[in-house]
Amino acid sequence: MWTRREHGLHLCSMQACGQMYPHAILLSAFLRMQRFSDAHDVLQKMLGMGLVPSLQTYTLLLSCCTETRAQMGVCCELMAVTGHPAHHYLVSLPDAEPGGQNVRDHASHFMELMHSKDRESKRGLLDAVIDFLHKSGLKEEAGFIWEVAAERNVYPESLREKSSSYWLINLHVMSEGTAVTALSRTLAWFQRRILESGTMPRRIDIITGWGRRSRVTGSSLVRQSVQELLHMFRFPFFTENGNSGCFVGCGEPLNRCYLTRMSSACI
Repeated sequence: MWTRREHGLHLCSMQACGQMYPHAILLSAFLRMQRFSDAHDVLQKMLGMGLVPSLQTYTLLLSCCTETRAQMGVCCELMAVTGHPAHHYLVSLPDAEPGGQNVRDHASHFMELMHSKDRESKRGLLDAVIDFLHKSGLKEEAGFIWEVAAERNVYPESLREKSSSYWLINLHVMSEGTAVTALSRTLAWFQRRILESGTMPRRIDIITGWGRRSRVTGSSLVRQSVQELLHMFRFPFFTENGNSGCFVGCGEPLNRCYLTRMSSACI
């Protein structure tokens, strides 16, 4: 239902509070088993004891909502029960206007409210939000929120120039919806960069990981989603040296793709 990393972060965040930790274990277990009525009771008991659900708790609930689409109404009710400010941010997210500045402003304001949170917690929430919006069909809104997160260095390793005109796009710490959103926006950024500076990338590596921690080793959902996106838009990326967790685009095929399709199916 959610990644082992998300589950671990949630439980670790609760260890500092002896009272809340047992409730965190119960909540995680009930969500994993889709026992939503029991999860609701745990949340109500936490609130009755004066325990305030953390940002990690809300992130866990949102991830659950994304993965259990048939039970979205129940999950949304659980998120509302927490009373967490993140829920107000999500339900008050406006429809994107042309250019998306209203969504960017909304995201920027919320990130300012979260400035005291550690980067890992902020990244976990934003990953869950972008993944949720992408899979709910709100791909424009997801993209604008990603751009704000990238500008604010929430994902510092997502794009790096390894050497002159040799770029790394690192997606392996993201959910599949966030990874696809990040990749689409980053490839579009390269297009704008080429138009503005005339500088072509010599090589681009897209790092997805190969699924070492997946339930079925080698079945990375991020890798599968990225591969489908690249195939759909006919980007000339390939795997090399048996490394299935890295897609490589380089040389004349990559340059020709950008030069001939910048305004069409390539982006």
